[in-house]
Amino acid sequence: MLHLPALAISNLLDQLFPAPCLVCGLADPDYQLLCPECDRALPRLSQENFLCRCCALPLTSDAPLCGKCLNKPPAFAQSSIAFRYVHPLDYLIHQFKYRRQLSSGKLLAQLLADTCQQSPRPDFLVPVPIHWRKRWQRGFNQSELMAYWIGKHLDIPVLSACQQKHHHHSQKGLGRAQRLKNLRQTFSVKPGNERKIANAHIALIDDVVTTTATVRTLSELLVKAGAQRVDIWALARTPDH
Repeated sequence: MLHLPALAISNLLDQLFPAPCLVCGLADPDYQLLCPECDRALPRLSQENFLCRCCALPLTSDAPLCGKCLNKPPAFAQSSIAFRYVHPLDYLIHQFKYRRQLSSGKLLAQLLADTCQQSPRPDFLVPVPIHWRKRWQRGFNQSELMAYWIGKHLDIPVLSACQQKHHHHSQKGLGRAQRLKNLRQTFSVKPGNERKIANAHIALIDDVVTTTATVRTLSELLVKAGAQRVDIWALARTPDH
């Protein structure tokens, strides 16, 4: 029996059974989870002409801030967000969150890590928490998984510093006022994390930023707990409708 090194066996299997593109399904040994056409089709925010410097909302004109950040500045300093939340990015996120396709999650985490390479380096990555009931139903917290993958890639420690104390219905489809009402008294800092948070630069890890209600609430919480600076690192930004 021929004993080959594990890497050689892995390379041989990749040649015989190449992984298909996660979007279109075409397979080729040269693909790295995405074919070139689907990679080019990803709606990268870096291709947008104008973005809010704070929350990364795509704008229609060259303005430094969107109206919301101008009228009510958030506690976070800036946002590093990789994509606009449209097809095919929304498909990859759905496959990760609801179909438990971890290969999509790892790909997305890699793409976000690449986006954040040039961002100010934080002391900790803090994932946006979810309630234990939702975690039990889904099997994982997608933001926590992404934080660990990104942290490993960029060599930044992960601190699960926050918790969601109360379960509420999905925020999807709700307006800003309703989201803020739902989020009141929902989040807290886990006991024992205050000393680590004090004077720290933190990057909040989230999958999709919609109205900014969640990241605003958490960043205010972290700043009140003593964080020196909070940034937002997220996969996608929902366009303003």
